[in-house]
Amino acid sequence: MEVYFKNVHPKFPEGGKMSQYLENMKLGETIDVRGPSGRLIYLGGGKFSIKTLRKDPAHIVSVKKVAMIAGGTGITPMLQLIRYITKEEDDHTEMSLLFANQSEDDILLKQELEEVAESFPDQFKLWFTVDRPTEGR
Repeated sequence: MEVYFKNVHPKFPEGGKMSQYLENMKLGETIDVRGPSGRLIYLGGGKFSIKTLRKDPAHIVSVKKVAMIAGGTGITPMLQLIRYITKEEDDHTEMSLLFANQSEDDILLKQELEEVAESFPDQFKLWFTVDRPTEGR
């Protein structure tokens, strides 16, 4: 886990609140985590159930293509969707992912994402972007 400390990066003067909290936990301390509890659910075959507000009725939306933008650890729900769609042989939903990170070293699951792009070239397109390019590349 990378910790984003206070007053280190000018764009994020407060740093990462969650990573700082986790960094300061004592060995043996625990936290409760719950979820997911989203308003967007993939039903398969390019169909999504979407609620504008949690208490609203769901609307079913059918798509042929899904565009995703993720940053850092935000890749997790995107990867779940990518894995689900590519696992289902009869799901031909096309996906595009733009994955942003601070540096190339920060790119989580890079190898797995590249393998999916290589295995499903007609179904999954992948682009990476970084704030700080690696020297010499």
